[in-house]
Amino acid sequence: MSDDNVVDFAAAGTRHLQRRQQEQKEERVDAMRARFAAALPDKPTPVKDYFKKKRKQKKR
Repeated sequence: MSDDNVVDFAAAGTRHLQRRQQEQKEERVDAMRARFAAALPDKPTPVKDYFKKKRKQKKR
């Protein structure tokens, strides 16, 4: 057998472990992004918009 086909399981295992850990980190980051997007409003100034709307209603 030639040495070209020899697999170093320690190195392959380390690469696989690192890749799997990186994928898990990316999944956690994506989940955090989704939670923040759901929790925070889309408008940059929801309070100001609310007060403007209230003032408009008072003036009518």
